[in-house]
Order: sequence, then C-alpha cells, then structure tokens
Amino acid sequence: LARSEGGRRHQWSVLVVALAAALGAVVLPPLSIEQQFWIVLVPIGVFGLSHGGADPLILRRLAADRRGTVALMTTLYVLASLAFVALIWFLPTLALLVFLLLSIWHFGYTDASFFSAQSNALLLWLSGSLPILGPVLGHPAQTSELFAWLIVRDPEQVRSILELAGPVLAGVWLLGFGRLAYRYHHKLSSRVLAELILVAVALILLPPLLAFAFYFCVIHSIRHFLSVAQQGLGVGEVAATLAFLGRKAAPATLGAIAIAFGAWVMIVLLEPSTTLLVEAVRVMFWALAALTLPHGLVVKAWWESRLSAS
Repeated sequence: LARSEGGRRHQWSVLVVALAAALGAVVLPPLSIEQQFWIVLVPIGVFGLSHGGADPLILRRLAADRRGTVALMTTLYVLASLAFVALIWFLPTLALLVFLLLSIWHFGYTDASFFSAQSNALLLWLSGSLPILGPVLGHPAQTSELFAWLIVRDPEQVRSILELAGPVLAGVWLLGFGRLAYRYHHKLSSRVLAELILVAVALILLPPLLAFAFYFCVIHSIRHFLSVAQQGLGVGEVAATLAFLGRKAAPATLGAIAIAFGAWVMIVLLEPSTTLLVEAVRVMFWALAALTLPHGLVVKAWWESRLSAS
C-alpha cells in the first residue's frame, strides 16, 4: 500500500486538504456543537459508515464463500458488536476508553500501511492518536462536553481530566515524533512527516466534530477503500473498483443508518427529559463504537491473509 500509486496520490491529496483545512479553521467563526453536528451528520452517516459497509464482502472472501463459514463469521461479528453494546450500557466510561484505544489502533493500522512497507508500531500510534489528541488539545471545552454526553457525566469534571492529560499526552506524542524523525527518517518518505504535522495542526485548529469528520471521511475512509481495492476485492481500475465496493457497501450502510435512527427515536422516547442533540451524538458515536471492534478485527484478518498469500 505504501508503494501503490493510489496510496501516493492520496497522500499528496491529504497534504493539500490538511493545509486547506488548517487555513480554513483560522478564519472559521466559532461553531456550537449543534452547528457542527448538522454539518458532519451526512458525511459521517453516509460516507464514513460506508467504509465499514464493505465488511460483509470481506467476510465472504475470508470464508472463501463457504456458506457455513460465512454464517459463523457473520454471527461472531454481530456478537462482538452486541458485546460492546453491553459494555456501553453497563460501563460507559470504560467503554469510552476502550473505544478511544480501539480507534487509535485501527486508524493507525490503516495509516501505517500507507506510510511504510515495514511494520512500525511507533508510526502506528503517532498517526492513530491524532484524531483523539487534536480535539482534546485544541478545543478541550467542547471535547469534554461531547465525552460527558457519552458517559453521562458532568462536563466540567471531564474537562478537568482532559486539561491535565492533554498536555502530558501531547508531550509524549512530540517525544515519539522526534524519535521517529531521528531514527527512521532515512526509511520514511518526507511526505509521512509532513502529513503527521499538517494533519495534527488541522485537527487541533478545527472544531472537534469537524476535526473528526475531516479525518474519518477524508483520510481514513478513503484509505480503507483504496486498501480494499489494492488487496484484491474487485477487478479493474481503481475508480471502477471503488464504485463496485460502493454498491456492495450500500446495503449494510443503509441498514446501519436505519438501526441508528431507530435507536435514536427509542432513546428519546424512553428519556423525554434529554435533548435530541445529546441523544443524536450518543447514537452516532456509540454506533461507531459498537462497530469498531468487529470492523477492526475483520480488516486486520483480511490484510494479514492477503500478506500471507502473497
């Protein structure tokens, strides 16, 4: 993936878009969480979710189209998602921590494959942590409020924790970046270091929901589709392959959106004292959380199976 033409083109595109996003964030007027939510709802709900909508196709390939194996793997996929839903229900704070760690690992796993042909754990954690660390550093008040909504806690209590942890984690990140630049500069393209810096700046400057949507849709989701195309799910040119994957991902994506909307309605009916915005944010992020565990494992299994076969 690091040597693929599509990967290199996308990395150059990320540099341009990240620079534009950083400059745009400087002149962007202050946006409330509600304003941000309506801006990112469609990109995250449709484009972002669709990258996981290809999972049924990946499961079929992993199972070599054997019906019994496909059924078993699909069942395990659903059970893993339901297990995470149970964790959210009973231990939301722990669920949030697990979700953040899983996201860092999954984002970094994808990015690192486009950055280097060799495994690099430091690069994985540096890139994967940016979508979490950026909003915490740049907009601690709004990020704390979002986290507090998810775990039903006082935003000020969450903010006090983030304002302590944020600078410490930023210091650790900078030390890791320095080590990466010093030790691996001869093995990595200069585009890698430039992307880490520009994306970090954009994610710090952008409001938290816009920052997440920028990374999730523009960087992560496109890289996922490029990787799936590169790994052999489909034939023909990249554009045709992505269109094919889009058609295959549509049913699962629409199903996920329908389930999320139904969950939103049910939660609001069960808790009429809450607000539509708070519950919408909970449904959006907890839905992503419930899918991150099985999705990340499926992607890792597929990539490793392709590597072992090559």
